[in-house]
Amino acid sequence: MLKALALMVAVACVAGCSSGTGPSPSPSAQSYTVPWVGSPDFANLRRTLKVEASVNGGTVSPFTVDTGSVGVVVPASEVPNIPAGAPTGTLTYSSSGLQLTGVWATVPVRFPGAVNATGATVAAETTVPVLAVTSSKCLGGDVNSHNCTGDIPHMMGVGFGRGDNRPPTYNPLLNLTEMAAGTMRRGYVIGRGGLTLGLTEANTTGVWSKQQLTNAGPPKEGAHNDWMTPMGGFQLGSGPRYSGKVLIDTGLLDMIVEGDGLPSSGTVPAGTPMTIDVGELHYSFVVGDGAAQTPIGVHHAKAVNGTFVNTGLRALGHYDLLYDADAGQFGLRPN
Repeated sequence: MLKALALMVAVACVAGCSSGTGPSPSPSAQSYTVPWVGSPDFANLRRTLKVEASVNGGTVSPFTVDTGSVGVVVPASEVPNIPAGAPTGTLTYSSSGLQLTGVWATVPVRFPGAVNATGATVAAETTVPVLAVTSSKCLGGDVNSHNCTGDIPHMMGVGFGRGDNRPPTYNPLLNLTEMAAGTMRRGYVIGRGGLTLGLTEANTTGVWSKQQLTNAGPPKEGAHNDWMTPMGGFQLGSGPRYSGKVLIDTGLLDMIVEGDGLPSSGTVPAGTPMTIDVGELHYSFVVGDGAAQTPIGVHHAKAVNGTFVNTGLRALGHYDLLYDADAGQFGLRPN
């Protein structure tokens, strides 16, 4: 249950609005909705959100939608006709210490169950580098290393501002065929009914708390810049409020907090009240109370990059999430 929602910025905003500098691209009427696998219960999320996709015409499999990483990951055995000369690469998930090695194959990724704005089932397609994984190992030493099995996952990394040298050209949700053609607004909504691809006036209605993101500068490749991680913070009990960066990471069910003066390892005890800030939006819970926005657990980690909170997926227990890559805006809408 949401225990506190204070100082919320009430902005009834369609896709074309922006609080940043310069004009925003015009909203489009084109979009897709990709249904979630298994009708997840947002009031008690116990697994990650998944959508069905195939890579280069291969097996249709459930992929975790992960805002904490950038890039599609799939076993190489499920990628037919990997292009000759595809460059080798690695990807490491920082929370689990899982390191994956394979080749970056630039190939089509299809969402066969997508429904377009007219209600017709029409497969959505994007072409991006995909890490076709041939080997994996657990490096250990990270917050969730105990959960690392070495299994090769199916991951749909759709984050931004991750600082991992993978620019927006690797993000499958920002490079749909229509987006590349300039006929669809680049962005997505993570909502109750599924994953919405392409922003329109119709699919961004409602009252959003929005944050204008900081430009991350010229991209390493491609025509579109990246945006920095949103600003936010947290408070433990009656202690000081820590202000820094916040990541709503849909790849995790637990939470990670980092701050100078806090422990660099261990967990926050059950019964500890916490408040999380995302821009000017705040929500509260008590560790271990089992409420919709309460993470499965809260971990301390070394503050290597200043104050930081990774909320995990369960932050969306009462919100839809919007990322507008054209305007550089991040938003949450009560649900």
